[in-house]
Amino acid sequence: MVQSRLAPLRVWQLLRSRVPGEDTRARLLTLINALFFILALLAVLALIAEYGFYLTADVALATRTATRVVLYGYVVLGIAKILLTGERAAFLRTRWPDQLLLFLILLYLILPGTIERLLLSLNPLLTPESLTSVYVVLAQMFSLLAFIPTALRLSRRIMAGNIQPSVLILGSFLVLILLGSVLLLLPRATVSGSMPLVDALFTATSAVCVTGLIVVDTATYFTPLGHTILLILMQAGGLGIMTLTTFFAYILGSGANLKEYATMQTLLGEEGVGRIRRTIVTITLTTIVLEAFGALALFEASGDIPAAEGRRVFFAVFHAVSGFCNAGFTLTTHNLAESGLVNNAGFQAVIMMLVILGGLGFPVLSDLGTSFTQKAGSVQARLSLHSKIVLVTTGVLLLLGTAGIFLLEADGGGISIVEALFHSVSARTAGFNTVDIGSLAPATLFLLVFLMWVGASPGSTGGGVKTTTVALAFLNIRAVASGRSTVEVFGRQVASSAIVRAFSTALLSFGFIAMAVFILLLTERQNFLDLLFEVVSAMSTVGLSMGVTPTLSMVGKIVIILSMFFGRVGLLAVVVAFTRRREEGSYEYVPENVLVT
Repeated sequence: MVQSRLAPLRVWQLLRSRVPGEDTRARLLTLINALFFILALLAVLALIAEYGFYLTADVALATRTATRVVLYGYVVLGIAKILLTGERAAFLRTRWPDQLLLFLILLYLILPGTIERLLLSLNPLLTPESLTSVYVVLAQMFSLLAFIPTALRLSRRIMAGNIQPSVLILGSFLVLILLGSVLLLLPRATVSGSMPLVDALFTATSAVCVTGLIVVDTATYFTPLGHTILLILMQAGGLGIMTLTTFFAYILGSGANLKEYATMQTLLGEEGVGRIRRTIVTITLTTIVLEAFGALALFEASGDIPAAEGRRVFFAVFHAVSGFCNAGFTLTTHNLAESGLVNNAGFQAVIMMLVILGGLGFPVLSDLGTSFTQKAGSVQARLSLHSKIVLVTTGVLLLLGTAGIFLLEADGGGISIVEALFHSVSARTAGFNTVDIGSLAPATLFLLVFLMWVGASPGSTGGGVKTTTVALAFLNIRAVASGRSTVEVFGRQVASSAIVRAFSTALLSFGFIAMAVFILLLTERQNFLDLLFEVVSAMSTVGLSMGVTPTLSMVGKIVIILSMFFGRVGLLAVVVAFTRRREEGSYEYVPENVLVT
């Protein structure tokens, strides 16, 4: 009996006496990380099979067995990694979320009876069948959580690589679009069980690029699973994959290196590397808080909406995310012109507020938050030049857009001032509508084209050439006309590099719109204004349409897909990504004037 008790101790001493060397340990840790990746891939495939396909009983059992294999493998590899790690105390301290997850999974696998008794004590009416369902859901939840650390580490390694930030932007959005397309092709994502590939690609691009253009009826074509996929794609596309992964890496205790901070500095437009972590946390938490308050307000305002019956919570969350991310997707057939919504002033007011806040941009929201939380001094004195330009330009565009739409529609029966305000807000990259866009006068449509082209502000969830681009172009024209060589506003001089970027962005936008409209004029049987409206709506990630989208040919859909993609990541970013970087020379040529009239 004593020998049997001493046997585990002898095994442990034997293992400790044969601790592998540093090289062997490093190879084993590399192998363990590779096995973690394989298990994560298996977990994802099992979840996709379980929820995305209609499975037979045998196949469903196989997927659940695979999920348990993932959990056992995660525990074994997690313990092995702890034993092989040299600085064990530091490893446990910095990777505490991983160890907490490991403990919970181990508890779930070892003590299923305890969990069963706990659940029965909470609800004695639970049946064995429902308990089995609870175990399956818990296993799937744990397998998904086990995948997250692996995905975060993979994302951080990619960001730490020697890759241009512009290329990272394009790559992250492209990967998300392709993944979203695959998920929308799952049989259980659509009511019919199938979807054409180009339509899935179009819808995924529209959701990731927060555009809102649709080729199928979102409300009736997709199942609740499909709607959930669209919700996730909108949220991830609105914030950006790298922002999300960096935020969760920070929350889970994994610090970033200097290369990652430098990459995020370029992506977020921050001046100092030291503020990157705070900026990322602020962006993510601000989004969560504003969308949560928006969802609560929309829930209260959706009581009499027929489309929300039976799922008011999801209905409110979906539209809160769609509103703040300026996506324009709705769970109704006729957008916000649906019964119960077209005259719902409370619902529309919340949507407008979310659209405006999402379109201002995170730098402005952060600046406003900092200004209002400080006690002394005026708010205006502490706002940055960027925030002042964004706020003034946004206010001017809202007023001019509202007045213009109201006056231009006065002769045709007219629309209310509230409807004019709503579409002035929505045209700046949101894409919601309470009236039939195709019924508006040509002059009104042209005004909407201008508002869509301008779009939202830098660092926001919206698209367009941005408010600062238009403002700086106007200020530069005013400076040239008045004989000034510099652009000055609010007691500050604007950097010449910002003026150059503004005109470059505007010129690239005009060139791309002209090329896209020209191609559509060759392939589609639509008039010029309809196609111009469609292209600008796509490139500025707005989502308003005159009904052209569902009638597009294959080539037309591809043109609009590219317009949405390039508009979301930025045309200038695309050019930078595909242009070879050149070092600044140590010399300067003799300047010579070029005639410009």
